[in-house]
Amino acid sequence: MPRLDFYTDFKLFVKLNLQNKDVILGRGPGCAVQLPDKRISRRHAVIRHRKGGYWLEDQSTHGTRLNASMLATPTKLEPGDRIYLGPYIIIFQPDETPSEDLSSEVTAQ
Repeated sequence: MPRLDFYTDFKLFVKLNLQNKDVILGRGPGCAVQLPDKRISRRHAVIRHRKGGYWLEDQSTHGTRLNASMLATPTKLEPGDRIYLGPYIIIFQPDETPSEDLSSEVTAQ
């Protein structure tokens, strides 16, 4: 079953199995995982389960970044795709794929 791995400060803090349902991303009380940061809308983005996969849809006023691009239209998620919301990185993982180690992405101060 696909899942979302949530990272902050390049450290994994929660895994969320998608269970064939829509998932709201944001800081509001109706979100699957609340992301407490003022740069994130209460209902920032939605991952919609549709026949054939999961689709990311931006619902914010500031935009949602998928991999290296700002999301312009609903886009089908592919294994390993990265969603960037404020200081959070959310990685779409298929099945039982091990979580990624992002510690090597931390830049020296």
